[in-house]
Amino acid sequence: MIDVVVGPKGSGKTAKLVAEITKHADEQENNIVCIEYGRRFDRQIPYQVRLIDITEYPVNSYRELLSFIAGITAKDYDITRIYIDSIYKVASESDPDKLDQFVKELSEFAEQIEVAFTITISDEVENLPDTVVKNMRQI
Repeated sequence: MIDVVVGPKGSGKTAKLVAEITKHADEQENNIVCIEYGRRFDRQIPYQVRLIDITEYPVNSYRELLSFIAGITAKDYDITRIYIDSIYKVASESDPDKLDQFVKELSEFAEQIEVAFTITISDEVENLPDTVVKNMRQI
């Protein structure tokens, strides 16, 4: 399952994401990973959540991000949720066609490994491909 949170910059996506992560971290059966750009969440996210600063790794495209996620789940097979904050920054690209392909591939992968994904995107809905829109919830 993929859930995409869309809204313009400053619309409260990150605050909502932090609240959701905190809620899910309190549930014992969850093993959560949060991928961020920079160290924005160090003091906001509960210690039970594995926080990954993507700037520490050589990820520069959606394809590399998908491979990175596959590596994380291969090592830690009991992950239940993965959050990705600011996908354009994390993947270092914002091409709508490439985003469309990424969401399609991530959706297939998510079903295989039975992990729920939540992604935030700072953009307007009309700029996004249909694949993203059908998985979207607005702030």
